[in-house]
Amino acid sequence: MQSSTCVDECPENLEQSSFMHNGITLTSNSRMQRVRWFAVAAVVAALGVYGARAWQDGEATVTSLTAHQADPAEQGIIQPTPAPSLVGTAPDGTLHDGRGELRLSPDLIRRFDYWLTTYGEKSVEAIQADILADLRDELNASGMARAKQLLEAYLAYKTELARLTPLPAGTQQAAALSQQLQAMRDVRARHFQPTDIAQLFGPDDAQDEETLARLHIMQDAALSDADKQRKLAELTAQLPPEQQAHRTEPVLHLTVSEAVAEARERGASVQEVQAIRTQLVGADAAQRLAVLDAEEAAWQARVQQYLSLRQTDEAAAEAYKEASFSEREKLRLGAYSSRRPS
Repeated sequence: MQSSTCVDECPENLEQSSFMHNGITLTSNSRMQRVRWFAVAAVVAALGVYGARAWQDGEATVTSLTAHQADPAEQGIIQPTPAPSLVGTAPDGTLHDGRGELRLSPDLIRRFDYWLTTYGEKSVEAIQADILADLRDELNASGMARAKQLLEAYLAYKTELARLTPLPAGTQQAAALSQQLQAMRDVRARHFQPTDIAQLFGPDDAQDEETLARLHIMQDAALSDADKQRKLAELTAQLPPEQQAHRTEPVLHLTVSEAVAEARERGASVQEVQAIRTQLVGADAAQRLAVLDAEEAAWQARVQQYLSLRQTDEAAAEAYKEASFSEREKLRLGAYSSRRPS
């Protein structure tokens, strides 16, 4: 199957991933990104997204997939009906063993997440129907029965996950990330059997642990720069060869993000921030990050104008929203509805 387009997690977008995740998408791997550029931050971003955007408004209700109306085949739904945001993309990954039986792997979770990105455009019930119609193309009857069971567990897991208090946007402290990751795993253990967790989440869990180990090293004030580089190299040497090639870029982009955050805390100018980025990732990538900065600043300005109008003139605020925001942006705007202008 055709892989979906890189949207939120291409390397050049990493530093801006927190606001993009919290504003637009549900999970970092929801667009089928095969390389988790910053695995732990992606998990924490998912926690924040489900709490702040996707499942917050009254909490999404998980419809039992054993209910008659939940089976798309019995409703005459043969093919899924993608939401506008999925037009031009397709899910990837193999879900069966060659005989139509469900093969448990992270690909199944990525397939669920692919369709769940449309929450807000479509109801949970409609998304369930899309998922089941999609899976029916690949699985036999027993495979479908198992997939339905796991989908129901996954939706219940995400619903409970939404009740966790998300970390502040941009949090990169290893200790805080470790605690949040463990809280997520505790929730997950209430909805999945240990053997299912190992098959569905095991590879990503291993990457999360390895990434956390790197963060602990990088943030250890007792280590010299040389010690940090040595320990990071030792971690890399323990990885399979195919993973070692992908280790340099995540650490580099984390370094960029931390360096820029520290510079801004010191009151660095835009020019100084760009100089730091250019030194670390080169002029082209630094310019792309500057464009993302400008886009986010423009977005925040429109949001603040909308929130200010809501305080004084609801009709004017609605008119401004209709004139200034696309349909997709209006979905993102919903996350700001309860805020006051800053």
